[in-house]
Amino acid sequence: MTFGEKIQKLRKEAGLSQEEFSYQLGVSRQAVSKWERDNGYPETEKIVRMSRLFNVSLDYLLNDDDLQKPEISPDEKGLYISREMAEGFLSYQKRKLQKTGIAVGLFFGGLSISFWDAEISMVLLMICIIVGIVLLFSVKLADDPYRRIWTENLSFDKAVKSELISDYSDKKKTVHVITLVGIAMIAVGFLLCPLIVPVEMYVVDNIVFACVMILAGLGAFLFVYMSGIIRTYRILIMNEEYHKKRR
Repeated sequence: MTFGEKIQKLRKEAGLSQEEFSYQLGVSRQAVSKWERDNGYPETEKIVRMSRLFNVSLDYLLNDDDLQKPEISPDEKGLYISREMAEGFLSYQKRKLQKTGIAVGLFFGGLSISFWDAEISMVLLMICIIVGIVLLFSVKLADDPYRRIWTENLSFDKAVKSELISDYSDKKKTVHVITLVGIAMIAVGFLLCPLIVPVEMYVVDNIVFACVMILAGLGAFLFVYMSGIIRTYRILIMNEEYHKKRR
């Protein structure tokens, strides 16, 4: 069995498409296709990543003999997370959370339009809701090249793990504060403002309600995005504890 046949077999056994596999290696899908057709050969660093990703030895990958697939030693088992993969995962999650946060923000903030005294207000409200639904479905239906990170134990180089922990420590306090600000904005919008505006002041009442719905929408975006960022970091640096909780 050739090198290309082996990585194609291992990739399919792992349930990865060429695109997902290329994401995890930090290369193009065309490069993976070329390797699998034995029309090219990856760099040594990429081969090392493959061995960790598929839990096989380097000898198995590099030897053209059709040998039985040997697994690497137990202390090396786990989905290998390189610096590039960690950065790619964080970037992917941020884009996903931005879309989700904007969608939820539109559902809340769009309600402000219902307080407009204009014929077109309901049309604009429906547009906001439709855009929000489309964004949520685009997140749900998109292929996730990093889905194995959520389900498997992870393996890191010590330097990469240290960088992630340091980055998380630097961001954690700020992210928590912004998350609480988002919650406060939602609470103020839905609970406090309606109580401080007299019902008989119809015009003022509508203006205030429109403003607080926008405030609640911004708060919803901040809450969804920032809480998601924290969860993304935790799945990387607290992987074992995360899986124990899921059980």
